[in-house]
Amino acid sequence: MGSFSGLMLGPLTVTESKNEFISNHSELFLAEDLVVSTIYGQKKPEEHYERPLRQVVKRLELMGFTLARARAEYARPNPYSFVEPLPLSFNEVMAVLRTVNVADIRNEHSELPENSEIIPMDVQRMLREIRPPSRFDADNKDLLTLLENFRPETALRVLAENPSNLDLPVVWFFDDVVKGGWTARENIQHGISEHAEYLLVTEGSSDAKILRRAFDVLRPEISDFFRFVDMADGYPFSGTGNLLNFAKGLVSIRIQNNVVFVFDNDAEGVGCMKKCKALSLPHNLKMMKLPDIKEFEKFRTIGPEGEQLANINGRGAAIECYLDLPSDATVRWSSYNEALQIYQGALMEKDQYKREFLDLESRAEGYNYGKISRVLDEIIAVCTDAELR
Repeated sequence: MGSFSGLMLGPLTVTESKNEFISNHSELFLAEDLVVSTIYGQKKPEEHYERPLRQVVKRLELMGFTLARARAEYARPNPYSFVEPLPLSFNEVMAVLRTVNVADIRNEHSELPENSEIIPMDVQRMLREIRPPSRFDADNKDLLTLLENFRPETALRVLAENPSNLDLPVVWFFDDVVKGGWTARENIQHGISEHAEYLLVTEGSSDAKILRRAFDVLRPEISDFFRFVDMADGYPFSGTGNLLNFAKGLVSIRIQNNVVFVFDNDAEGVGCMKKCKALSLPHNLKMMKLPDIKEFEKFRTIGPEGEQLANINGRGAAIECYLDLPSDATVRWSSYNEALQIYQGALMEKDQYKREFLDLESRAEGYNYGKISRVLDEIIAVCTDAELR
């Protein structure tokens, strides 16, 4: 019979490979996901990677497996299929898949359709007319037929549209091929490739340190996707002018990695981002600024006209403004930006707020992570909005 490796969602085998054709799904998992336990359909415990689908979804999207990609894949018939494409639109297929509860699958075969909550009877009958029963492999309800045009990772993403599936385990099984001698155990590892990583380039070392800690504390399930410039020998890009030159350099060498420039939400950051966006940017090079926040519309400021509440969005909101600040936190207006015709502001005592945040070794009760969490959401949105890779 041979040895097998593959990927499962609960009882559903999403993909399977035989012998030396090892099924590799390392980027979906972290070190903590390696377990020894019984998986669906097996009687003996075995070593495998396992993680709930809800914690895999964002990893899938950062790898490029979004619903937009699912639509594109469905529009391209599977070149390895010997049958005609399904006479269903992508929206029709998704309407069915959103009702699929994978936990109900029994992995049995049947020549005839039967009542089920897996796939509606009318869709079953239509599929049976255009697919021979020998091609069915899931609960005799033709689920894999609907997933035929999707890559395994994309299939997981579309099945995640039904909340009932989110707590099911995503399992990468490989024990069979290791014991069968088809690969060495050290060849089976978790972790992402350089192609899947995102290099975040910021205006200064403080921004990088704060974002690194924020991802580690608030988004540990995807923190490994993001890396920053090595600051061991000093941060090389302090200031917006250096960032502009760096962006020009990356464009000129046609960088292949995923790179996201994160500018402060102040006058200098907005001005530099506009200059960078004027370059002929490749699809893997993204520009963004820290998000506008409603709380910043009436923020305590001080300048030539004294103290007053003012809108610091786009004028004086550096990364430290997104931390948990006291009610008397103040932005001081300084230089005037001629190009934008607005004043540049800087948060007073920002080093203190930064130290307080970086000194937190884990998620602390009572600390307001709301604004910095918004920053992470914005970064993730920019990364997952990338063109199809």
